[in-house]
Order: sequence, then structure tokens, then C-alpha cells
Amino acid sequence: MKYTLLPSEIEGMLKEDVPYFDLTSSLVNLGDIDAEITFTPKHDLTVCGSEEGAALFRMLGAEPILHVASGTDVPERETVLSARGNAEQLHMGWKVAQNILEHFSGIATRTRAMVEGANRGKQGTEVCGTRKHLPGVKKLSLKALCAGGGYPHRLGVSDSVLLFSNHYELLGGLAAVCRNLAEIKQKCPEKKVAVEVEGLEDAMLAARAGADIIQVDKLPPASIAAIVTAVRNACPSAVIAAAGGINSQNAEAYAAAGADVLVSSWMYFGKPADYKVVVKKI
Repeated sequence: MKYTLLPSEIEGMLKEDVPYFDLTSSLVNLGDIDAEITFTPKHDLTVCGSEEGAALFRMLGAEPILHVASGTDVPERETVLSARGNAEQLHMGWKVAQNILEHFSGIATRTRAMVEGANRGKQGTEVCGTRKHLPGVKKLSLKALCAGGGYPHRLGVSDSVLLFSNHYELLGGLAAVCRNLAEIKQKCPEKKVAVEVEGLEDAMLAARAGADIIQVDKLPPASIAAIVTAVRNACPSAVIAAAGGINSQNAEAYAAAGADVLVSSWMYFGKPADYKVVVKKI
């Protein structure tokens, strides 16, 4: 799943930083100097945002070169993006392109680490990012998630069905919801229905009621393993999703416990990647 933001979205990011012109570059006549800008990572990472960076420099009238596509693992010091133009154009795009590359390559790199850990535990385990990304950067956050090999858990509340404690506590409890689960599924036969549970007993209740996905919240891998075994015997087709506190350090253990899906927001929050940016006269 690869995509690039719309030109209007990229232009909006540029205008936040350059609403009119670059005052400093104008004062020292950088528009009269031909130059090149390069972006190279200071450490191994998974790239995300290089297409948006190239589009940004093109928008400014420079000539970008996309060396590495989003989703590619690269070693330190390998050029990911460069552009040629007058030095004023390059300075106007510099920080916006760097921020995009650093923040979203960071998310992609953390996602990749989770995916690799999960696959060591059990091949085919999906790593899914939650909706806990920062407001305003959803599209790039999802792009970074996918660039790292992950998938969106829920694109939004309009496209998926997930019943959790805040729902069933208002509806008479989990048992009451499970009694009505067949009716709920009949209302949206093209959708899978997920039910979040917090233990083995509730997981079995949801499985026997016909839940397509059993999402288990905040339990250790050993408890996940017990739930997987019990649910598989009662309902072999049910998908088991583990959520709560899952990261690159424990993804392997949760996958090895038998979870089909690891649900996490960990990849969204962490230190950005680090890129070296050089502008030189040509």
C-alpha cells in the first residue's frame, strides 16, 4: 500500500513554514546561486516521505531526484533525496522536507522492527497501527505504518466494527452484547465484527457467539497462548488480536503465543530518524 499525498496537502505543509518568502535567503541574494541539497540518514532506517519531499521541491521550482522510495531499508549515509535549483528555493523546502523524512521514517523504522520481531515469532502475524497517531498527520502516519510493513488497525470508526467495554457496559454487559451478536452481524454482513475482551472466559463467550475477531487487551503472552488454544478449539476461524503494550521488544513473544494480529500505537511515538542535510554550490 503505497501512495503520495495530494499536491494541495503538500502545499499546505509548505505554507505553514513559508507563508510568503524566505526573508533571510532574500536578504543575502541566495536566489542568484545554483546549488544542490542532499538528504542522507545518519543511521540505518526504513525510508518514508521521500516522494513528498521530491514533490515539495518540484513545487518550489527546483529539480528533485528521488533516490530511494518509501518502504526501502537503507544504510546510513545513503542519499535518499536530492534536489537542484537556486539556493533560495532549496532553503525554502529544506526544513519541511527534513521534518517529513525524519518524523515518518522514524515511524516506518519502528514498524519494521515490530514486523521483523513478529515474523520471528510466527510468520504471517500482522502488525496493525491504531488510530492514536497525532491529529493532522493521519495520511503520512498511515503511509509510514505501511512503509514499515504494517497495516492500519481501523482507518476510522466508519469502516469497521469493534465492540469494547465502553460499548457493552452501556448495553447490559458483554453477555448481553454476545446474545445479540448474530443480529449485529446481520445488519452489516459485509463487515467482520471484533469484540474486545480482557480474559479467557470472556474470549470464549465472544467466540461461541460468533465474533469474527477476538481482541484481547493488556494480557501477557502466556495468557494469549491459553486463549488462542481454547478459542481455536471452539471456533477455528476466529482471528485473535493482541493489544496493549506491544512493541518491538515483545512482538516476537506475542506472535509466538499464537496471536494473528498485534495491535499497537507504539510505532507512532518515539524519537524521529536523523538525516544529515547538506546544501552546496554547484
